[in-house]
Amino acid sequence: MKIYQVDSFTKEVFKGNPAAVAILSEPISDEMMQKIAVEMNLSETAFVKINEGYCDLRWFTPATEVPLCGHATLASAFALWQGGHWPKDKTIEFKTLSGSLFTSLDSNGLIIMDFPANYATTAEGFDKIELESAFGFPIKEVLNYPAELILIFESEEAVLSANPDDAVIAKQAQNGVIVSALSKGENYDFVSRYFAPNLGIKEDPVTGFMHTILTPYWADKTGKTNFKAFQASARTGEMQTELKGNRVILKGNAVMVFETDFEIPSNLNPINKIV
Repeated sequence: MKIYQVDSFTKEVFKGNPAAVAILSEPISDEMMQKIAVEMNLSETAFVKINEGYCDLRWFTPATEVPLCGHATLASAFALWQGGHWPKDKTIEFKTLSGSLFTSLDSNGLIIMDFPANYATTAEGFDKIELESAFGFPIKEVLNYPAELILIFESEEAVLSANPDDAVIAKQAQNGVIVSALSKGENYDFVSRYFAPNLGIKEDPVTGFMHTILTPYWADKTGKTNFKAFQASARTGEMQTELKGNRVILKGNAVMVFETDFEIPSNLNPINKIV
């Protein structure tokens, strides 16, 4: 197989969110996908199987398979186009655990991703006192999305300075805790971060999936449908988002870090289907 490492949601190498993309020439087992994800040791490793007119796509963290990942989808599209596996003028349909996702290139070279919009609800059963102690700022609103907890702060500083204890985050949310606030600057509309120790990720550098939740939320609060979003991790990343009906459009850049060929010894590869 070909394996690419791509930095997503950035124009600079070593910024944004790195993802590995494996272009499979033949099916491999779920166990082998998980082992490769552990070996790559990135927040996500994507596995792509090219079919006639569409691609199958799955995502694995070092700990588990996940149902949706934005930055590794962007990386997968970029790798398919840059590696000559797919025509650049042709939309890619990825069939995934979250349904069909569509990626294309706009006239400025931005990668466009068309995802389902995801809507958070008011959370219950959390420890607000413990969370406010962990973040050091009062929490304006606490929301829930399956396996995720979303904390909305009045202060942008609360998001930028956050350094919560992993044990608190792991106890409060099955997957991770999303934090967000409106930006008071001119360059971005809202800022966010994502902490997910239960997925083997202390902090995800840039999270496309999270913005399918935050875009509808901030659209409801502000009356806007188009946003410039900034994820304030150590590596940082940015994207443009748009709420379009029941879909969220994410736009971002990507850069190639390296590519390599990888072959699994046949005695280590019990075959099963990609999906």
